[in-house]
Amino acid sequence: MALQSKDEKSARDRVQAMRAQRDRFVAFAFAGSDLLLEIAPDGLLTFAIGMAEVLCGQPAESMPGHPIGDYVLEEDRYTLNEALQRIGGGGRFDSLQLTLTSRDGRHSHAALFSGICADPAHGLCHLSVRRLSGAALAAATLAPAPGRHMETGEFIDLVQERMKTAEPGRDDYALTLVDVEGAADMTAEETDHFFRSVEGYLRTYSLGGTSVGRLRDDKFGVLSDQALDREEMSRRISTLAHDIAPDAPPPQIHAAEIELDLDTLSPQDLTKALVYTINKFVAEGGDKVSITSLTEGYRAAMADTLSRVGHFRSVINSEQLHFAYQPIVHLGDWRLHHFEALARICQNGQTFLPSSFVTFAEDVGLVSELDMVVCRQGLATLRENRLIPPGSHIAVNLSGRSVSNGAFMAQLLELLETQRDLLPRLLFEVTESAEMRNLDQANWVVQKLRALGCRVCLDDFGAGAASFPYLRALEVDFVKIDGSYIMDAFDTHYGLPFLRAIAHLCRDMHIATIGEMVEDARTVKVLRSVGIGFAQGYFFSRPAEDASAFVMPDKPGAKTQIRA
Repeated sequence: MALQSKDEKSARDRVQAMRAQRDRFVAFAFAGSDLLLEIAPDGLLTFAIGMAEVLCGQPAESMPGHPIGDYVLEEDRYTLNEALQRIGGGGRFDSLQLTLTSRDGRHSHAALFSGICADPAHGLCHLSVRRLSGAALAAATLAPAPGRHMETGEFIDLVQERMKTAEPGRDDYALTLVDVEGAADMTAEETDHFFRSVEGYLRTYSLGGTSVGRLRDDKFGVLSDQALDREEMSRRISTLAHDIAPDAPPPQIHAAEIELDLDTLSPQDLTKALVYTINKFVAEGGDKVSITSLTEGYRAAMADTLSRVGHFRSVINSEQLHFAYQPIVHLGDWRLHHFEALARICQNGQTFLPSSFVTFAEDVGLVSELDMVVCRQGLATLRENRLIPPGSHIAVNLSGRSVSNGAFMAQLLELLETQRDLLPRLLFEVTESAEMRNLDQANWVVQKLRALGCRVCLDDFGAGAASFPYLRALEVDFVKIDGSYIMDAFDTHYGLPFLRAIAHLCRDMHIATIGEMVEDARTVKVLRSVGIGFAQGYFFSRPAEDASAFVMPDKPGAKTQIRA
């Protein structure tokens, strides 16, 4: 009996030791997790323990037997499936950010998933899940909201932020650009499924599972902590294509690994190179881009910029820049007040809006050259009464950056002094595309222009955050209210009161108001009702290169109905 008791005690000790060991492992697992899951090769849950009630809306013991996909946001299922496929033969993944959901869709939580397949023979995968909240959630990702792709600009911003955190002298991150050709023979449904699957696959290799940009339908950017295996990537993407569309030809995958060169370029130059390299990859495709590092991208960007600068100057200093004129009408006496001279670029028989030119000019510091050409051409139009009714007034646009440029303004004021007889017919519309920092200096410039006889309009009021500070600091003659506020008067409950408030504020400051995007009689009536004095839009005329025969439309009758 004594021997049996000793054996029993030894057995009990072993059981207790095993239980203690088990409890330690469970404690260690839960030290960094809220939920532990076991998944069979067919994707069904076989075990769950932890905060399932909070995270998934049901007790953990009721989860086995259900597919793991039932508890993950639909957009994230592609990613989780690829992660499980990747480790199914033995392996692990860490800190993949996905969104947990309940089966009824009522619960939703951002969470970090880590997984391991320690027993490839049986194919069981084990996941630990940690919910993200508060500061941890804010710090974990720069990704867009669940269910939405990260677009090109957002991906560039993400890469820039990651580069700021990289340690000097270390290759902390790898940037890979991927071009997937070959979905043309798939149906629309197959194409959507295929590219979602490709994005899900790439996310499993990206930092935090969130550092993938959908640069275009068939092009992706991936930021990871190590270079991707291009052969493995091609094999997996080809398998995905075959599984989804067996009869379609296999896709062609082109990938470019871009060295980040963090120790070679300044942060500003890295940004230029990054933007140039990614945009070139998107525009031309992976098989045509030979850039392998951001240093190469920077050199190519500089060469391309110099070429574009030369082209830009040749265009604005030739006969390729023209005006299209759109009338601004006084709503009280129903008469033409002036025309806005809108710059247009004419090349090879086609007319283009200069918006891309203006953005480029501001980026490389040439917008003042464009503004000077516009001002000279505006004065020539007034001198010759060319393509406008005799004696008409015109408004030309002036960038906020030019207003802040002392050398440009000195040159402009000198030019205006030589043609003072024309200045009462000339208006300047100051645009907000580039922020003016020294508003006292800007107001001094505005008053110089007004003292010469020109009138000044603050353009696109309300479109930018600086609108009200500008209105407070700059003494102007007109404020042109951004068209979005005009549309809001019909589309939102607050639109009309807000429009009325702007009009009354400007009236109290003795500033005339212009409403743009006026396309019908009901908009005219709304502008009158809130006290806006002038209007511009298609109701009066589209921009025309020859406005010399402009005829005012009939004044809207009193019976015109509006929905206020």
